[in-house]
Amino acid sequence: MTDMVARLESIRERLSALGDQPAADATAAAGRIKALVDELDQVILEAKGARPAPDPGRRARRRQPEVEKCPRCTIRSLHMVPDQTRPAQHGSDGEETLWLCSSCGYETWRSEG
Repeated sequence: MTDMVARLESIRERLSALGDQPAADATAAAGRIKALVDELDQVILEAKGARPAPDPGRRARRRQPEVEKCPRCTIRSLHMVPDQTRPAQHGSDGEETLWLCSSCGYETWRSEG
């Protein structure tokens, strides 16, 4: 990343120097501008390649509801496990999510509705 910053600063300095030159040598200035634009394009391509690609198989994370009181141990530690889902049981449409008590281990499946 510091290499990229140094390259961008160099391009900026050369553009500033180009802007300070008189407009008499327009052909040479146009060639230098074209070279700087090409160099900027290369830096942009390298910057895009440096980012990790998003994982298309990963599901969007849903907002977790607050922790609830467990019906077995009555401690407020029953929470939703968002990665554990299954098709809804008992004729319901949609999915059910596993709820787990981190205190006593009680498990229950609830529909998301």
